[in-house]
Amino acid sequence: MAGLSPRTPRLRRAGLATLAALAAASLAALQACASAPGAGAQPVETPAAQSAAQSGSRPVSQPAGRSATPPVASIAPGSGAGALAQFQVDVRDLDWTDAQRARVVPARLYLPAATGPVPLVVFSHGLGGSRFGYSHLGRYWAAHGIAALHLQHAGSDRAVWGARDLSTVAAVINAATFDNAIARVQDVSFAIDRVLADAELGRLIDPARIGVAGHSFGANTALLASGARFRRDDSVLSFTDRRVRAAVILSAPSLPAEQDPWFVYGPIAVPTLHLTGTHDYIALPVLGSTPAERRVPFDSMVASPRYLGVFEDGRHSMFNDRARDATSEAIKASARAITLAFWRAVFERDARAGELLAAPRRVLPALSAPLSVWEARH
Repeated sequence: MAGLSPRTPRLRRAGLATLAALAAASLAALQACASAPGAGAQPVETPAAQSAAQSGSRPVSQPAGRSATPPVASIAPGSGAGALAQFQVDVRDLDWTDAQRARVVPARLYLPAATGPVPLVVFSHGLGGSRFGYSHLGRYWAAHGIAALHLQHAGSDRAVWGARDLSTVAAVINAATFDNAIARVQDVSFAIDRVLADAELGRLIDPARIGVAGHSFGANTALLASGARFRRDDSVLSFTDRRVRAAVILSAPSLPAEQDPWFVYGPIAVPTLHLTGTHDYIALPVLGSTPAERRVPFDSMVASPRYLGVFEDGRHSMFNDRARDATSEAIKASARAITLAFWRAVFERDARAGELLAAPRRVLPALSAPLSVWEARH
């Protein structure tokens, strides 16, 4: 999706049937990204901290027959005996309200049962998503000692979906606005505030090890929280949260034509990991993005280290929970291993993780097989 705001329309004349076909294909891809796994299985209770109720959180049950955590790589990044260690994961739903903005900020927290303060990654969903999506990442990170807080952004969440026709196209386009881009990054800072101020959670999270991650429009959110800026009318706007120490950017969105990428992304000063695919297209009218555009933030930054991975045959829906074809499953397994290595390299200065990021095909050849491009800049 286009970053920050819709682009200036560049469409030539097209018949209604052509627009409808484009809309149907793009909406199907976006809805696949936005959807959480199907419900309906009988729940099995998982342990939750006894003090969860005091924090205003609700423990979440797991569907029967589905493991709480994706399989761990046979060679996991990390050094020492703890490299393959898994933590029990406590999943909580948090229903917050930012009184200052009169805005609800729902979240789902994946919390490892670790003995000391752990890093925190705040995750921002794509346009039309929710706090329930991308759970394979949140569970995996938490099982390896990194808490993951998945936000839901009112105004650009799953409420935009209706009938899959041109009226839904209009709703999606209307959700990709400057105002929603700003509200999203403010949600990130608000959520960090809430976690660190919470009597229980504040003791469990290390405030010096906070990262952000996001997919598509959520990648835009992560970029803004990490230091990206943009021009609006006669002003330069920045919403950098200095507590953010690193960012994972999944399927970075394209910029409006009037925004200079060097100006927008140049101020970012934290380590970043960028992942996309050779078929990472969105063909939605006005808000379309191409695989070539998704590497623009990586190419326009100055800060290092930064990494770029391009997955062969990877589509825009490759990182979501619902994509279950063999290609998507291989990509998701690779993305889990690479993102975990990135977090460990940044937060723990893990030497083994650094080796993986320097040469993933050599260190993890099986999990790196889906990669067609890997670039590292130090």
